[in-house]
Amino acid sequence: MKKIISLGIAALLGVSLFGGGTSQRSPPTGPLKIVNVGITNDPGTVSPLSVNNIMAYYASSILFMPLTAETSDPKRPFVNRLAESITTEDHVTFRITVNRKVRWTDGVPVTADDVIFTMNTFANPVVGISDPSAYKILVGVDESGLFPKGAAGIAGVQKIDDYTLTVETKYPLTLTIFNLSIGSVLRVIPKHILEKENPERILTCSFFQNPQVTNGPFKFKEYAPSQYLSLEANEDYFLGRPKIDRLNFKMLSGPQIAAQLESGEIDMNYPGVGNIPADDYERVSSLPHIRTKRGVPSTVQVLFYNNRVLNQVKVRQAMDLAIDRPGILRNIFKGEAFITKTPVSNRIEYWNEAAAQYTYDPERAKQLLAESGWDLSQKLTFLVPTGNRTRERVCTIVAENFKSVGLNVVIERADFPTTMGRIQKRDFDISIIGMPANPFNAVRNLRYYVDPHDAYTGYSNPKMDQILDRIHTSVDGAVLKAAYYEAQDLIAQEVPVSGLYSELILQGVHKRIRYGDLEDFGTLRDLEQWDIEP
Repeated sequence: MKKIISLGIAALLGVSLFGGGTSQRSPPTGPLKIVNVGITNDPGTVSPLSVNNIMAYYASSILFMPLTAETSDPKRPFVNRLAESITTEDHVTFRITVNRKVRWTDGVPVTADDVIFTMNTFANPVVGISDPSAYKILVGVDESGLFPKGAAGIAGVQKIDDYTLTVETKYPLTLTIFNLSIGSVLRVIPKHILEKENPERILTCSFFQNPQVTNGPFKFKEYAPSQYLSLEANEDYFLGRPKIDRLNFKMLSGPQIAAQLESGEIDMNYPGVGNIPADDYERVSSLPHIRTKRGVPSTVQVLFYNNRVLNQVKVRQAMDLAIDRPGILRNIFKGEAFITKTPVSNRIEYWNEAAAQYTYDPERAKQLLAESGWDLSQKLTFLVPTGNRTRERVCTIVAENFKSVGLNVVIERADFPTTMGRIQKRDFDISIIGMPANPFNAVRNLRYYVDPHDAYTGYSNPKMDQILDRIHTSVDGAVLKAAYYEAQDLIAQEVPVSGLYSELILQGVHKRIRYGDLEDFGTLRDLEQWDIEP
């Protein structure tokens, strides 16, 4: 108890608690109900328009509500948030009704105009959104997700009344796919605040540095890059004022997360973006004030190959064969991880188990490299994001595996936002991202792997394009299953990416948390209910 009190005083004084002689500010604390969550991924931004990593997506979704939120319940995969309802009769025209109870924090109602303004901002070619591809399914936009220059907006989006709009898609979609592509992704921004901004400069406007008009359960308080993001309760949230006063996300390394769970400085870690290193599992599991649970395979760590550099299938096949996945499973995870060749979890609805089977064969890898005629002196940069200690250790092993078959691979490290920015620009040779897998569908991630218009890999194959067309244009379960299986088979054959592992992540939660577990999907949808012991 003395140790915890001393650490709390140190936090109030802004004293470094992490060793190494580096001073680090702590989030504000005080006589309030405060929950501190440990993460390793710095969001980099809270702007829905500038998101380029999963923690930025989570943070912006707390402030700017999506239309719907994901759940872990296969019988009810989405719940309404900003939308009172989303319906369709023909799977092409989707009717969205905005909840009349939702207001911006300045008291102005959230309306259909806000939703339309947001969609048009994302799809506006002069804005410069890094990834508008979700909108390419809509009538009136091109394959990049942008409407024509000079157009007033997306032709397929129409206002019916102040709280109702319709969205027309280019081809039939299931309601699940629509929610995955638009409903749970679109984080609505305030038109009445931003409509006067020059679209060419809206990404860098001052509003998103300190957004004071939001509509989610918590309001923006302070963001210190690489240190913390602090949010405070929205007194007028439409589902009721949150029971806790402040929610802080602290950016820490994996070992720091374990140490601060022990000291009581954080109340929980955030699996996927705040992993406890496997070496610390036993220690954290034995803490008397922490309850723990093991996660299931969800986020898959995926190696991305720049197919425009590594443009020979045999070279990519050789790299995949060179990866010692059995050794990684044995030495890093002590057997407690899901290891895979393909970039999807065994939790998805259409998982192809046969395609996921991997082979470790460095001799065959050397043969393929020789057959390909690859110049073994060519330097390949392996861009590795920092923060996730376990992932960094795995990448060191993978780099050594590549070197062992003759490849000239050099690791370059960068923080996560920088890494994601470079991957999106294809400014890399090899890199790695943790890709969350929705259990009901894999379409969201497929476009980053193999869609010729969006893929970070630069991969293009007419056969894969035909498979993607079937996935995008069908609402028949049997057709979708067959197409997803074919897509995974082709990925396994041509290796535009390599699946590596999915941790059975340990989550630790302080026992003072009365309500507030982090689920695998839709984990932040009920923040207003989180509570702690008085």
